Amino acid sequence: MSVVCIALLWQVIMPNDTAVTGIYDVVVHELMIKPAPAIGLPPFEYVELRNRSSHAVQLQRWTLAVNKREITLPPYLLQPDSLVLLCAPAAHFAVPNVLPADRFPPLPDDSGLVVLYNDRREVRHAVAYTDAWYGLPTSARAGRSLEMCDPLQPCSGKINWTASPSPAGGTPGTYNAAARTLTTDTRPDLYFIEMPDSLHLLLHFSKTLDSAKAALTAGYQVSTSPVAAVTVLSPLFNIVSLRLASAVDTGTVTLQGITDCDGKESGLKNSLSFARPLPPVPGDVVINELLFDPPAGVPEFIELHNRSAHAVSLRNVFLCARKADGQRGPAKRIAAGGRLLLPGQWLAVTTAADRLCGYYRCTSPENVQEVASLPSMPAEDGALQLLADSMVLDEVSYAAAFHFPLISQPKGVALERRDSAHTVRWISAAASAGYATPGYANSFPWPDMADNARVKVEPAVFCPDDAAPANRATLHWDLPGGGWVGNVTVFDATGHPVCRPARNMTMGNKGNLYWDGFGENKVLLPPGIYIFLIEIFDLKGRVKRWKQPLVMARKLN
Repeated sequence: MSVVCIALLWQVIMPNDTAVTGIYDVVVHELMIKPAPAIGLPPFEYVELRNRSSHAVQLQRWTLAVNKREITLPPYLLQPDSLVLLCAPAAHFAVPNVLPADRFPPLPDDSGLVVLYNDRREVRHAVAYTDAWYGLPTSARAGRSLEMCDPLQPCSGKINWTASPSPAGGTPGTYNAAARTLTTDTRPDLYFIEMPDSLHLLLHFSKTLDSAKAALTAGYQVSTSPVAAVTVLSPLFNIVSLRLASAVDTGTVTLQGITDCDGKESGLKNSLSFARPLPPVPGDVVINELLFDPPAGVPEFIELHNRSAHAVSLRNVFLCARKADGQRGPAKRIAAGGRLLLPGQWLAVTTAADRLCGYYRCTSPENVQEVASLPSMPAEDGALQLLADSMVLDEVSYAAAFHFPLISQPKGVALERRDSAHTVRWISAAASAGYATPGYANSFPWPDMADNARVKVEPAVFCPDDAAPANRATLHWDLPGGGWVGNVTVFDATGHPVCRPARNMTMGNKGNLYWDGFGENKVLLPPGIYIFLIEIFDLKGRVKRWKQPLVMARKLN
């Protein structure tokens, strides 16, 4: 008998190895979801699997699921640290390690959940992708696969996937062109809570959890009731269901010892409050901020604000565009589940949270919700509605002309809402806040503050040689209303200007500005007395000025 025949016979008769196959031993390694028009590969979808373990794995009777469609895999012995390409029988790839699968499930172009189960229906790996994972313009995605960067971190989600840099558009059956060591210290933060009824809570985490540790009741403390049972929801293991011992209306969940699949524990966002939601009525939740003309490569966003005194579930809340003829555009879901929006809370929705927060300052990333798509928002003007089922909670119109007149380039500047006397007004987000405040308080909070203005520079003495934050001077301001523009100039003791930290900068009601002791030429200035001159003005002709002295010291060598 030939060696080839022996190998084939061994592959057919070898028993399944799932008894010793652990989670993430075999992983989804590459996905071709937009094969046409092709770049250099055959125009067929495929899913590539990789055996990360040190032992062979028999794939017979394993299941590949894509959304709700499933197929059972035929016999195939996947050797240690090797790859196999799953595709439809009609697909033709010039690699030897191809496993044709009848009724191969289609991979949706926009988003999909790909799950690999063993023959005991245990999850071995799951990938919930969106087309935003490419990090490329829509026109550049076709014919290019999504590749896993670091197989040693299979449960890191989006940050571990990217568009294949291969000239052919992908690397089916061979090791990924995007392969690299992933360095990240992300943690399993508790992002938000659902409360379907008085006895159950659904905790949503930012990362995949260690499902064994996360299933222990000792990891959760609820301030108003003991935890009776815990279920970690598959296949992504990033949602935990808590069953409470007694019915509650409000409370706080605190975590202890909950780690991600890499053993890391969050030391920052491990506690959240919750409350039984009430049905919203018009005005309870409003559209609070809009970025409709973003910079190149940055997604749009729409921010909501809960102005009511009670929690609201976003399960049946939608956004849609209002067309010029009054007709509604397609309704866009805000959250897949019943995410709670607590009183006073903000939530920004966008199609690519990482790109948005990579450009703008996201002080509360848990308040940035990624969605598949947003309503159409033309760059010149438009209208939006916020719906609870068919009831209109809020309706707004916007226009580029609403921007502050002294802003020379409104592209990339968000509009923030300001209400007064039952009238919706909009104002450009302040330059001092980075021109947008997604997921947190506006740079111009409403209602207006009292008509006073205060500025302060501290500390009175600072030393650039000290450790942060004592190595710089900080200008704090607290201004009345909105629409202020500021100039800040630093003078030396002889009256010569040495640095201009701000020139015609739109300023929020509250903010900070820093000076590190360097002059305009980026050279550290000598120690001595310096004076801050702060000038602010608005379009009503109001002008205010302050002088604030301080001392810059240096350490002696």
